[in-house]
Amino acid sequence: MDNRLLRLFLSVATACFLPAAATFAAEGDIVEEAPVIDPSVVRLGLKEADIDSMDIEVGGYVGYMSVENFGTDAVYGLRGAWHVTEDLFIEAQYGMTSAGKTSYEDLAPATLLTGDDRDLIYYNLSMGFNALPGEVFIGENNAFNTDIYFLAGAGTTEFAGDREFTINIGAGVRFIALDWLAIHLMMQDLIFEKPAIIDPADSGEASHNMQYTTSVTVFF
Repeated sequence: MDNRLLRLFLSVATACFLPAAATFAAEGDIVEEAPVIDPSVVRLGLKEADIDSMDIEVGGYVGYMSVENFGTDAVYGLRGAWHVTEDLFIEAQYGMTSAGKTSYEDLAPATLLTGDDRDLIYYNLSMGFNALPGEVFIGENNAFNTDIYFLAGAGTTEFAGDREFTINIGAGVRFIALDWLAIHLMMQDLIFEKPAIIDPADSGEASHNMQYTTSVTVFF
């Protein structure tokens, strides 16, 4: 009788505790669930143009130059730059324009300058600083690097039979179209003494001559 009661007790205990133990074991297992946010990032296939590994930039420019007292005329020239670092560069320029008539020449039957004396030729050396690098996006798959830069330097201007020391200051935007090709939009002020032939009383005063140019340069 006692043996039967003992076997019955063991059967009941086994039936009660084994499911609970199995449940505890299942809860103790580490269950890996999918993350709420997938950390993988799909990058767009942008084609980005960079400045080539070479540091020399050479090209030409055209535009307009306003020669003080002589009106605005076409200007053209050559430019070359050595990029010393990512931010600093040294640039040389050679340009020329042909000055028009002054208001005095238009009103009075007189000619202040003749022949080659109207040709204004300048050459200078400047230090430039890339101040604001950026990007321009055209379409969905093309990104182009840009730089807003400032430069200042000194040189010489030959005009009206004189050769004058010249200070230049300017700013521009460089658009990197290809790894080896850039387009510039630039404005520049060339400052030198007014020619004495215009007005002897103003001789020695500073003359501000603004030019606005577009240039295409290559890297090598």
